[in-house]
Amino acid sequence: MIIGILTVNGFDFHPNKRFLESAKSLGHEILLINPYELVCSMDQGKFDFSMGSAQKIPDVILPRQGSPMGEYGFVLLRHFVQMGIPLVNGVEGVTLAKNQYLTLQALGQAGIEVPNSCFITRKTSFLKAVDLLGGFPVIVKQVDGMGGDGVAKMDTWDRAEKFLDQHLNPLKGMVVQQFIPPEGRKDVRMLVINGRMAAAMVLEPPAGDFRANIHQNSRARALDPPEEWKQLALKASRACCLEIAGVDMIVEKTGRPLLVEVNFSPGFKGLEAATQIDISQQIIVHALSVALDKKNRAVNPMEIRKRAHENT
Repeated sequence: MIIGILTVNGFDFHPNKRFLESAKSLGHEILLINPYELVCSMDQGKFDFSMGSAQKIPDVILPRQGSPMGEYGFVLLRHFVQMGIPLVNGVEGVTLAKNQYLTLQALGQAGIEVPNSCFITRKTSFLKAVDLLGGFPVIVKQVDGMGGDGVAKMDTWDRAEKFLDQHLNPLKGMVVQQFIPPEGRKDVRMLVINGRMAAAMVLEPPAGDFRANIHQNSRARALDPPEEWKQLALKASRACCLEIAGVDMIVEKTGRPLLVEVNFSPGFKGLEAATQIDISQQIIVHALSVALDKKNRAVNPMEIRKRAHENT
């Protein structure tokens, strides 16, 4: 089978390299799909796309471009769906998870506790958000940030004003969130694949930083999370309509877990290193099962007979 990866990166990028290794070991092929090189077409209701001289149609596609993906990405994903190509994850999940405030809304609606948060689109709204959150310090986040980028701690209005002038885009908005001190807390990343816990780790922020993220040089160690945390991660992935989800949790020093982010295209370099679990192969195996299920349903004899009967 051919597994398509929607990505702007090449095989030198860690996840793509690992996906290639896993697919080859199982006798399958990886096709990197750069969204900027695609030409989508419609002809008399038939949907197609072209990419370079060698045309291959994948059996399944993994959207792996991450939260910075623009509106064009949703055009492509919907185009793939119209072509009958299954996605892992689907359009609804990607829509929720690429925007951090939409993610928080989905989690809150599902009854999952998240840090107290506000959403603003104007600099003039910032101080109101700070007041609602109990005063400084607060955390500000880009709605489409990833890897800890676009996240900053604000202690004063003077610093916040400069940051907002540079980074607040009224067309996107920004998340303002309560600050949870790193002292005594646990930062946990759990990976959910197809409704089960695949792996988990604890991240320790580097000295002088409040952000616990592999991209910010945090230290990681493997974790066997308590059942309560596992169930929260599974519930979060369902709330965000994701088959594959990187679920980030902060556990306060009181022991209360708060979900802070759900990622639809989680990196797994640090997770594989910390746990020695082959995350890449688990993702590829799930993608293959989705593709196989699609093919089986397409040629299911019972379904064919049922449709024939309905048309008589």
